[in-house]
Amino acid sequence: MGMRGALSLAGVLLSIGPAFAGSAWDDIRPSAFGARTIEDGAAFIAFQAPYRAEDQRTVPLTAEAAFKDGRKIKSITFIIDENPMPVAAAFRFADNRERAALGLDIRLDHASPVRVVVEASDGALYMVEKFVKASGAGVCAAPPAGDPVVAAKTMGDMKLTDLTGPDAGATRFHRAAELNIKHPQLTGMQMNQITLLYTPMRYVSAIEVKQGDEKLFDLEGSMTLSENPRISFDYQVNGASALSVTTKDTNDTVWKRDFPVGSNS
Repeated sequence: MGMRGALSLAGVLLSIGPAFAGSAWDDIRPSAFGARTIEDGAAFIAFQAPYRAEDQRTVPLTAEAAFKDGRKIKSITFIIDENPMPVAAAFRFADNRERAALGLDIRLDHASPVRVVVEASDGALYMVEKFVKASGAGVCAAPPAGDPVVAAKTMGDMKLTDLTGPDAGATRFHRAAELNIKHPQLTGMQMNQITLLYTPMRYVSAIEVKQGDEKLFDLEGSMTLSENPRISFDYQVNGASALSVTTKDTNDTVWKRDFPVGSNS
């Protein structure tokens, strides 16, 4: 099954209540990856997640992956077992990615195992998991933190910040950046306190990042990405003057913007 098949799970809402230990992954795994073998990825993947979420609305996850045997990275998928929409994001890379470093913020509805699954160019799958404790009640039904009027007005605004620096192990050819997108990431479970009606689901479903004519990655997202999604990534400089970002949400609204390479915009 390809990554589109894996992300088909993102459209299925699991039970909102916490499942029994282990049962959520037992359902997610065959739905996302079929009967494919998933091996321990500790030798190839460095995965960081907090022991306990300080703010369940924005829980930072980072993953860095590299193969040392000539294989390339085909995709990286982040999964939150106990969230209503477990597949948070799947990144699909160009064929020439020998390594990748990613970061994002997710919603954590309940205490849950969190996983990163890396697919190699030969189709092999590798996984690392951690357990993140919750600090309070579920957040997927909580109203958005921001002002809805401002959120509607600024929806789709994007900012790209250059993160390249000596501490990031960067060179003149290897850079890192952080993409911030204004979007309320509506879950469909949030009630309007005035009308007492549920606000329709609307979230960032796809992001494409290109450097000149070269595609860096496609991202398939879900409502599990936090409000105002943050995506950090690394890339190899290819001589192009700009990074082009195209963002689409589930209402089929599309936003596009070009950012100069190596500058903050």
